[in-house]
Order: sequence, then structure tokens, then C-alpha cells
Amino acid sequence: MSELSEIKRVFEGLNTLYEIHLPKIHPKLIHDLLMRNRNSPDKDPFYLIEVFTKPEINSEEMRTYIISKTGMNPTIHDSGTHYAFNDKLTLEFLKELSDMKDVVAVYGDYMGGVTGVGASHDHREHEHGWIK
Repeated sequence: MSELSEIKRVFEGLNTLYEIHLPKIHPKLIHDLLMRNRNSPDKDPFYLIEVFTKPEINSEEMRTYIISKTGMNPTIHDSGTHYAFNDKLTLEFLKELSDMKDVVAVYGDYMGGVTGVGASHDHREHEHGWIK
């Protein structure tokens, strides 16, 4: 039974590190990216990335930022507070997004290829669960 307790303790510690260092990134996205990188360390996996921002942000500046970082033109939703785009994802890019003062939350879904399905998350998930 002590082995199971150790797994739970280490898991809680890992989640604490996620909250400290990547507080705006959904933990499921971090875990999924780390697992895929572990299995294929030489390939950055392709994701649909969704970024939620504060309402007062200049949506054209955010759009330009995303294009400059990824080369992808995001779709913009929810009156300019929700950006969705497909790109190869790195932990470094997640850190950069998490550190942006106007970013509220970041979600992502593994796509496996170049095609995407479009925006699918709601920023209210952020308010009810994974960040206190």
C-alpha cells in the first residue's frame, strides 16, 4: 500500500509544480504533451491550442503575436477573447503563454496531424476546477 501512497504523493507534487510554473495551462494539456514527448522526444506533437484572454486585450495584437510565433492564423471567438489555432506544441511555448499577463487560460487537444477541428473549449472550465 505504501507504493500507491507514494504515487499519489508524487502526483500531487507534480500538480503543484504545474500550478506554480504553468498556472494558466490546463493540467491535462501539460500531462498529455509530456507523455507524447516522452514517447517521441524528437518530434513536437501537433495540437489544437485554445488561448483565452482578458476582454480588454487588443485582439489584432494577439492575432499578430500568434502568427509571429506559430505561422498560423488563429480563429477568433467570443468577442476577441478566445483564439484557436493548430501548431506543433512545446513546453517552452506553453510557458510563454502562461507568463503573458493578458492570458487567462490555455487548453489544447492532440490532433495527430495537420488537420484540426476548431475551437471546442469554454473558458468557464477555468473558473470551475483546475485553478483555484
